[in-house]
Amino acid sequence: MRLVTWNCCAGRLADKLPALDSLAADIAVVPECPQLSDNSGQSFWLGLNPRKGLGVFARPPWRLTPIDTPVPLPRFFQPLRVTGPETFLLWAVWPMDDRPDRYVRGTHRAIDDCRYLFDGTPTVMLGDFNSNAIWDGEHPTDRCHSALVRKLSDLGLTSAYHSHCGEAQGKESRPTYYQYRHEDQPYHIDYCFLPTAWTGRITAVTVGSHAEWVRLSDHMPVVVELGR
Repeated sequence: MRLVTWNCCAGRLADKLPALDSLAADIAVVPECPQLSDNSGQSFWLGLNPRKGLGVFARPPWRLTPIDTPVPLPRFFQPLRVTGPETFLLWAVWPMDDRPDRYVRGTHRAIDDCRYLFDGTPTVMLGDFNSNAIWDGEHPTDRCHSALVRKLSDLGLTSAYHSHCGEAQGKESRPTYYQYRHEDQPYHIDYCFLPTAWTGRITAVTVGSHAEWVRLSDHMPVVVELGR
């Protein structure tokens, strides 16, 4: 199974889909995705602005079913049931600068309000989290990025990149985002958190290069490959 997150930086869908297709994702979360023509079992789109929303794609035989929640979630958080060769819960993630759900604080609230969804179901959180441990001081200690990593660990989730690459949170060597597309302003803010029990299945974690992807987006794709 190949999991991908790539913030495609809006633009024409016709310009973005060939690049996404080249990643051969089984499941892909695509923030800033232009509106899709329909929400089928192989695609889902959430948003108000047709030029920029949250897209999720599944390649057959995988299928997506959105899950309703009892309380409204922060913008651009969507749980979906993924079925196919295996079944799991997918959280498509793209927190915004909304008060009081500013960036990582919104991720905390989404998890806290829907904690029941994590019980007994393998869960993947995938997307542009807009957070990193380097900004912990900008948030309450129980609502910062490091607190999020601990919370997800308590729920049995681990960052695929950090597990596979052996790097610490906030010390990443491979940027996933370049502010204003400038190569000298790199950050790591896109993640795949998956069940800790799955980390032994990880065969590769790759991050796209600035040279290859900056023409299309300020974000680089993160690709996680899992064996059986």
